[in-house]
Amino acid sequence: MSRAMDKADFLWYNADMNDIAFAGTPAEAGEHKHRGWEILCPSSRGEMAAGGAVIEYKRGDVIIVPRQMLHSNDGMQLSCVIENAMIAPSGVRVISGAPSADLAWACRRAEWYASSDISKKQVVLDGLGAFIRSLVAAYCGGNDFSPAVKKVLAEIEKGLSDPLFSLENSIKSLPLNYDYVRKLFKKEVGQTPLEYLTAKRMSLAREIILSGITNRYSNYTISQIAEMCGFAEPLYFSRVFKKYYGVSPTEYAASNK
Repeated sequence: MSRAMDKADFLWYNADMNDIAFAGTPAEAGEHKHRGWEILCPSSRGEMAAGGAVIEYKRGDVIIVPRQMLHSNDGMQLSCVIENAMIAPSGVRVISGAPSADLAWACRRAEWYASSDISKKQVVLDGLGAFIRSLVAAYCGGNDFSPAVKKVLAEIEKGLSDPLFSLENSIKSLPLNYDYVRKLFKKEVGQTPLEYLTAKRMSLAREIILSGITNRYSNYTISQIAEMCGFAEPLYFSRVFKKYYGVSPTEYAASNK
């Protein structure tokens, strides 16, 4: 499926609240920017404008453009825009070799599934989005974080499914000013620690609901899903979920059967 990357496309993809906001052939347009970061696959050797600089590339490379950076994408074969991913490079990166092949493959599969009518395609897109984020973190994102931010990220991963996890206490345990760490985290990650934690928990909740996995006897209840996603109060979990996705967890599950 080939689409111009205009507002309608973003609305269409975001209706499912997927991390992958767009996957397809980008429109050949002048300089523009996105809320998320973009993976571009060139169709031939060339150069592009990005962040006030000229970036050279060749066929087979993959170019990663950070969120909110002005750039052009003329001559690109494939584009994949990731909106809810928190780990990304701070500057434009050109990836070559095996890593670029892996990223391009994941983008091609995302394009195929996004345009398909396959049931549960969102589960596959979630997996592809996670795979893309992992590749970016492994090859060009992980070393950009300061030790304090890495520590907070690690603590969030450990406490993701723990209703007793206190993000505030975790940050305050660092030998640094709380507000400084919070601002540093937002600068490097693109979200506040709480926004990041909420996004991760909502993504986990969506994954559980869409997967259709059950306990030994029946589908997981909303209370059980809430607890699995680190929420002590099911009602609060449902409010956050509805604010995030526009519908309650029960309605979301029903509409995606």
